[in-house]
Amino acid sequence: MWKNRRRIVALLGGATVLILPFLRVRGRSAARFDLPSLSLHFFGAVVPIDEFYLVLLGALFLVALTLWVTVVFGRLWCGWLCPQTVIGEVGEWIASALPAGFRRGGKTLALLPFSALVSLSLLWYVVPPAEATRDLFRSPILLGAFLAQWGVIYIMVAVVGPRFCKSACPYAMLQNVLADRETLAVAYDPARPECLRCDGCTRSCPVGIDVRKGGQRECIACAACIDACREATSPRNVAPFIAYRGTVLRGKAYLFAGGCLAAALVLLAAMWSRPDVRFAVQWEGKAGTPRGNVYRYSVRNDSDRPVAVALSVEGPARLLDDPEVAVPSRGRVTGTVTVQAGDGTPGEILITAAGRGFRIVRRSAFP
Repeated sequence: MWKNRRRIVALLGGATVLILPFLRVRGRSAARFDLPSLSLHFFGAVVPIDEFYLVLLGALFLVALTLWVTVVFGRLWCGWLCPQTVIGEVGEWIASALPAGFRRGGKTLALLPFSALVSLSLLWYVVPPAEATRDLFRSPILLGAFLAQWGVIYIMVAVVGPRFCKSACPYAMLQNVLADRETLAVAYDPARPECLRCDGCTRSCPVGIDVRKGGQRECIACAACIDACREATSPRNVAPFIAYRGTVLRGKAYLFAGGCLAAALVLLAAMWSRPDVRFAVQWEGKAGTPRGNVYRYSVRNDSDRPVAVALSVEGPARLLDDPEVAVPSRGRVTGTVTVQAGDGTPGEILITAAGRGFRIVRRSAFP
């Protein structure tokens, strides 16, 4: 039964979302935007906010992936993994353990604590889980964010429910643009007129459509109608009239897969070429020594190890201050150095920061 398969997928997806903030890679959360450092932690990688071009490239990859999945698999996401569907179904699973007369109200009540858990788990993606849970009722900001999310989530799953999927979901609009006759979808076989007309497919549909009337934008591909059809046809040894239909391997799928692969390669190349050490220098003013200028420098270390940096000046000029700079891991050091001109010093100088495995040269004016 597709229902059982969807439950397994939903449970695995939900468990992944709940576990990711607790999972630690290289001593950091596997997936979290760290507010104190304004950086994104993602499976050991740290992306500071001033390198958010990587996040944009990651978003570009996700868009390409979404387009490819939509072209090939249609609205499979909606019926199998979308929180709007999954959370509502979890409420139904819990309520199914209650007597029949209490199930409707039981689902509404069951969604209250479950929506709270989802809201709390979202906080774990911006605040360390232990800190978010401990300070939830101490911090007005945390508590306000938690309550606001809880309210929105509860309204979406308990009040709005499948009506959002049917009428307002933007992904459904995207599906209209990208899907074609070969896209995987739940469909009735019109070549078999011996349909039992039991209407089980219509009654089981969470968005209330009749799949026998052909492909419809509102369908979320949850396969509930396939299960209902199978229940009615199995006792008669008849194959279900409704099934997943479509062609996965085709030209359009290859085209979008190529775009997705290109986006992934661009992202990987950007991450691979990202330097661990950054060095910047700027003229600050005249020094108190003859023919001297003061320069302000900044060295940032984005690696997980401390870095020793040696500053030097090329040409006839010389450095008057200590050229050694120690930069802690994931840290930044700023300071000033004085450069004194020698005979024949041009109107600009080259200041070099060198260390193990790197050498960065910056040009600056020497007035």
